[in-house]
Amino acid sequence: MRLLIPATLALLPIPVQAQFWSELANPKVEVVVVHPPGLGLKVERLAFAPARDLHSRELADALTAELVQGRQVEVVDRAHLDAVLKEQELGASGYVEPATIARLGKLLGPSVLVIVNVNRSDLSRNQSVKEERSTDSKTKREVVRFKRTSITSLDFSATVQVVDLSTGRVFGAQRLEDAPSLSNTSYEGYPAYPRDSEVRRLAFETAKAKVLRMLVSWSEVRKLTFFDDEVFGMEKAHDRLKARDTRGALDLALEGLEQSRLDKGQKPKYYPRAQYNVGIIRFIQGQYEEALPHLRAALDMQPDASIFQTALRECQEALQLQEALRRAESRSEPASRIESAPPPKPDAAPAKASPEARLQRLQELHKKGLLDKKDYEAKKAEILKEL
Repeated sequence: MRLLIPATLALLPIPVQAQFWSELANPKVEVVVVHPPGLGLKVERLAFAPARDLHSRELADALTAELVQGRQVEVVDRAHLDAVLKEQELGASGYVEPATIARLGKLLGPSVLVIVNVNRSDLSRNQSVKEERSTDSKTKREVVRFKRTSITSLDFSATVQVVDLSTGRVFGAQRLEDAPSLSNTSYEGYPAYPRDSEVRRLAFETAKAKVLRMLVSWSEVRKLTFFDDEVFGMEKAHDRLKARDTRGALDLALEGLEQSRLDKGQKPKYYPRAQYNVGIIRFIQGQYEEALPHLRAALDMQPDASIFQTALRECQEALQLQEALRRAESRSEPASRIESAPPPKPDAAPAKASPEARLQRLQELHKKGLLDKKDYEAKKAEILKEL
């Protein structure tokens, strides 16, 4: 339905200063925007590959705890996975041969395998001193103090791979780099260094957030302006929003919008605001398509209003993300439901890849940065022994 805008209200200019005060004088409301998983598909079941070292296992444990708590994904129990790997002699080095992927997928069922490797987690410490000069307010004499700082830093690097166990296809791979640091300061000698565990925790939290955004959808809260003028029931609608009654707020806002169409005796600024408030409430309810016409109508009335521009842009982005989320859910894991390779015959165990093929695969992983030099050289030596 096309909204009719009175010609007298169209293209109303708003001074920049007035826009600034409008943003300050009016309250903010929260809208939740949901992002799709970074992989572009909905993962329903996953398993973490056995970690090759303590730091990799700590990061995998942190990810497992977060996923189990969020209950968005079924996580294969580690004891079950370890038992399967041991029984099938598939290894527990954090590196899974491509030839074993299909067999592992058959044993675990529809799943994706997440391979997490912390390649570097190197701590360093240093100290610094800074001279500070000031004037004593009583004696008027110059005071010299030395500010001493003790810093603990971490050079952190990790990689994560997500593999479809049904096809061996790599859904996604990401390299995680971070260099967090913490410091303590004192004017009486050098203070103690911050704890290593605290600095490492910062790196793990950052890495965990990035990996989780690959695997599951995540929400973000954004704040937008809402007008609470006494005209056209806007103040009452805002009161209902504060009481978390969005349905009641929408009813009042719609009534106010209808009043604005009948009452042309108010200040021009109130008419686009009545349209805008309806759009914002629809936005809060997650009804992005229904919100857009009202936000566009408000902006058509006042094209240079930054508040309206921002809200329309945010709503358009939210609608795009909603569509991306729907597409991700329609491509629900495993991808083999859409494009799959024929499953191996039950009585035929997959042949082990030749040393040449495994060496080529190893080189590809190293070139992509998914395997550090130390591991690359060690595994290369093992394969060359077979040759």
